[in-house]
Amino acid sequence: MKKITFLITLLTISFSFGQTNLITYGNFESPQATGKITSASSPWSSSVGYTSGQSSVNNNSSVAHLGDQFLAMPNDFTNVRQSFTAVANTTYTLSIWYQFIMGQGTPDATDGIYVSIRNDDGSDSGNGSQFSTPIQVYIDPSTIDGSWHELTLEFTAPQANLLLFMTKQARAASGPNNAARMDDISITEKLLSVKDLAQFKFTASPNPAKDYINISAAKPINKIEVYNLLGQQVINSNLNSTRQDISVSNLSKGVYILKAFIEDATGTYKFVKE
Repeated sequence: MKKITFLITLLTISFSFGQTNLITYGNFESPQATGKITSASSPWSSSVGYTSGQSSVNNNSSVAHLGDQFLAMPNDFTNVRQSFTAVANTTYTLSIWYQFIMGQGTPDATDGIYVSIRNDDGSDSGNGSQFSTPIQVYIDPSTIDGSWHELTLEFTAPQANLLLFMTKQARAASGPNNAARMDDISITEKLLSVKDLAQFKFTASPNPAKDYINISAAKPINKIEVYNLLGQQVINSNLNSTRQDISVSNLSKGVYILKAFIEDATGTYKFVKE
């Protein structure tokens, strides 16, 4: 674990979101090794045991989205996955660039790719499990033109330990399937829109905090919520005030997420309790 003193240097008093990519080697470039992705691969792995169904990292700058390397997914019955750690109750944006390869049969709506954010529950298969409300999107290849396209999925992390899972599940009954390429995969905290708390001149200090955090704004702050990094809510307070001292004296030392609500805008920042 990173030391609190190191974290302090990374945290600023702001309500913008960082853009650290939670996915490792999402661009599949070196030092990501080329070759088949298996159950023993890292950080990308697969539960597919037979060679013809295993995806692979290929090196070909003429077809990669950017750079030299990309993920090649065969025409069906394949999956690729990676575990990552999020901050529960934080909103993220998943971005994937994908391309269905033309010339291998006519694409149809049964030959796409399911992309999901799952509970990394340590199951024997390693594929995790769907949440009661699935976080999932289907990439339909029936209208794809052979070019690179970007998929984005916005989701709120229900817990810290998560799994990105991508799979082609079935061979199309109408004919040959289309293989696919994936590249430049990222999961980053959602950027606030232009209508964020900056317009209300929201401030919060100090950081690190010992006993109190003072928050203020030009308009009444409706409420605040504070979460630890496990996603557990530790403070929930209705304010309806432009200025308030929030007591954090009872919190354990560590990093916390504060959410502030003003009108229909929400801002979030990280702070250290010392």
